[in-house]
Amino acid sequence: MTTNTHDASSTPGVLQSLHDGVLTLTLNDPGTGNLVDAAMSASIVHAVQTLGDDVKAICLRGTGDDFCAGRKSPTPPKGGAVPSAEKLRHLVAEPALALYDAIKFAPVPTLAVVQGRAHGVGAALACVCDITLAHEGARFSIPELERDIPPALVMAALHDRVPLKTLAMLVYTREELSAAQALAAGLVSHVVAAQAFESTAARWLAGFAGNGTVALRACKQYLTHAPSMSATGASAFASHVIGTALSARY
Repeated sequence: MTTNTHDASSTPGVLQSLHDGVLTLTLNDPGTGNLVDAAMSASIVHAVQTLGDDVKAICLRGTGDDFCAGRKSPTPPKGGAVPSAEKLRHLVAEPALALYDAIKFAPVPTLAVVQGRAHGVGAALACVCDITLAHEGARFSIPELERDIPPALVMAALHDRVPLKTLAMLVYTREELSAAQALAAGLVSHVVAAQAFESTAARWLAGFAGNGTVALRACKQYLTHAPSMSATGASAFASHVIGTALSARY
């Protein structure tokens, strides 16, 4: 395999690197538990929306002890003029929804590599990826109702990714789930022990790197669109996808 590694357009809050066709986006504010702010969201959205044709997969992870402990509050401080609902939608809703949609509808497979806390936005980011690899010490929660805030944006990200019973339980009880509980509840794909965490992530990423972009993007296209199709439509779409992918081999 030819190795091709270089730093992409990193920003202080989000490190980017491209290695053998895998773009790794690393949340990089470990002092806060990698709390996400608007600039970090915009950086990730831009990276995903401007993928080069050579990118085969995206890996999302965080530096330090935590994957992502939540979000830095984007709301204006109290005491000033009361912001309009339209302004709050612009400040609060739009950046988060754009971030979730960018990852969910990325044209390539996405892998979240999760350690420590994945709370609120962190839980959404972890679980909106196509595959979620969790360290045995990872912890998942949606705690917004503790502040009497409905986690509507997180729910919008996850309503089609996790069982509704699981989502409702996380929202209403604010209980923190262990990695093993998150696996049983359908939040994550696989849980590994600490000593195997990095090697498993590396092995999975090497698997992406070993495939061609056409095959991987064809799989992502099918997995994105087929679930909303009828059985007949899904079969016809499968025929289209395989035909298109195989034609690229000639």
